[in-house]
Amino acid sequence: MIGIDAHTHLHDGGFDDRIVEAGRLLGIDLFLCSNIGDFVAHPSIDEVREMNRVLVRELVRLPDHLRGYCYVNPRYGRDTMEDLRRNVEEHGMVGVKLWIATLADDPLADPILEYAAEHRLIVLTHAWRKTVGGFPYESTAEHVARAARRHPGTRFLMAHLGGQAESAVNIVRELPNVAVDTSGTIIGGGEVALAAERLGVDRVVFGSDLPHVDLSVNVGKVLGAGLEQDAADRVFGGTVAGWLEEVRR
Repeated sequence: MIGIDAHTHLHDGGFDDRIVEAGRLLGIDLFLCSNIGDFVAHPSIDEVREMNRVLVRELVRLPDHLRGYCYVNPRYGRDTMEDLRRNVEEHGMVGVKLWIATLADDPLADPILEYAAEHRLIVLTHAWRKTVGGFPYESTAEHVARAARRHPGTRFLMAHLGGQAESAVNIVRELPNVAVDTSGTIIGGGEVALAAERLGVDRVVFGSDLPHVDLSVNVGKVLGAGLEQDAADRVFGGTVAGWLEEVRR
């Protein structure tokens, strides 16, 4: 089985080759990656296009190790959809990255989510519950859940276990089109185990949020969840491998 990290980013316009080597040692061979540049909350359409162009260059450079999420700012309507179609249909991207330009359930995102359903793309959606310091358009599990109810044919991957694992898992529990990833510095083996118990292992996916955190630490939290080998294999890539086979370009 190939190990897959479903949540990574470029850094300074590139994917560090040392991560590929670390992945080889840890059993992670494929990285699903987006490029959100300098982490500007509301990038212009030209900035988004350029970020995606830079990612395409890295996908070409590392075809055996990288797959791409097309970064989108839903506020640009037709221009956003043109960029999304180009990156999926011409450059082979396998998913969409929704960050904090709009909330996940904003109607502006509806055309993107409809297209994702049509092409069976993975929609990696940032979600984090914060008491203080949240961004104005930072989604929580509630926003992801509302979007998922409105788009039951769209495959959502809620990042960071929603930033508050127990409440987030309970919110999306009855929504089979929502899975969660294991990234986030506050997420440990206990939270991974809780998600696997309540959602089932097929809805828990390994993600690291590289390069912001160490890959080995993220592997360790899944190993520390105490899952049976078959279940761990699904978390570490088996489930996502099946998703990738379904992508239609």
